[in-house]
Amino acid sequence: MRRTLLSSFVLCAAVAGVSGTAAPTARALPRQPPPAKVVRACNVAAIPMTVGNSWTYAAGPPPEDRQVSEAQQKGMPLQPVTITIKVDKIDVVGGVTTVTLSEDLDGRVHTSTVTCTAGGQFQLSPNAFWWNGEPGNTFGIDLTNVVRKGNTIDLIGGKFSGATEWHDDLHANWQHVALSKRQPPLRKGTLEVNRHVVVQPAEEVDAGAAGKWKANKLGIESTIKVTVDPAPEKPLRDPPLVVNFLYQVDGVGIVQAINSYGRTYRLSKFTVQ
Repeated sequence: MRRTLLSSFVLCAAVAGVSGTAAPTARALPRQPPPAKVVRACNVAAIPMTVGNSWTYAAGPPPEDRQVSEAQQKGMPLQPVTITIKVDKIDVVGGVTTVTLSEDLDGRVHTSTVTCTAGGQFQLSPNAFWWNGEPGNTFGIDLTNVVRKGNTIDLIGGKFSGATEWHDDLHANWQHVALSKRQPPLRKGTLEVNRHVVVQPAEEVDAGAAGKWKANKLGIESTIKVTVDPAPEKPLRDPPLVVNFLYQVDGVGIVQAINSYGRTYRLSKFTVQ
């Protein structure tokens, strides 16, 4: 079949890029910047700590075997209804990473900290909710000469190690701090908190819209010894053994806490990178 002159011209024009209308030209799309690298403190996944991460917990009653009587409740501190924890800042000095957390308890905010190292050290400050599931801050008392032994969560490669037990002990000096002009006599002394973490069989935690997980159940047995200087007339009685539970999931963090004050706190929403 012989090409007509017109068809030959169209073919040549198409090859040469010539036509009766301007041919579209390919435009290079602007190069998109690579996604920002997520920086997790000490590369820990057990509680992922990246600036901006947040966790919100809603309060509820404890299970039947952890109920407290009305008489016991009268001697216990008030418990917040909602707790929101955010990662505000991450600082690294000399191989030790310090994470600053803000803890909002029904509108009252205080800061707590986490210290960790690439070698597996992971310790929460004693005023952190994640230390034992008891929300609140300390007022009028300063701790000095703090010595920590052990880890709040035992880790391997940034994840829960699978250990069956470990210790997380704290020894410190304490002293009263004047908060107003009228103060009772200021005292000082020592504080010793011995914490024995015993891992229980994993349990399902159903947090509704937040998620459902099979969580590591960490039972925390705490004994507390306090000395006071000058010593009071009557000797101090050591507080009874305190037992709290934390439920932990790698990649999410603490999804539930049951404390000795008769409260269960369950994760209601979270943002984790």
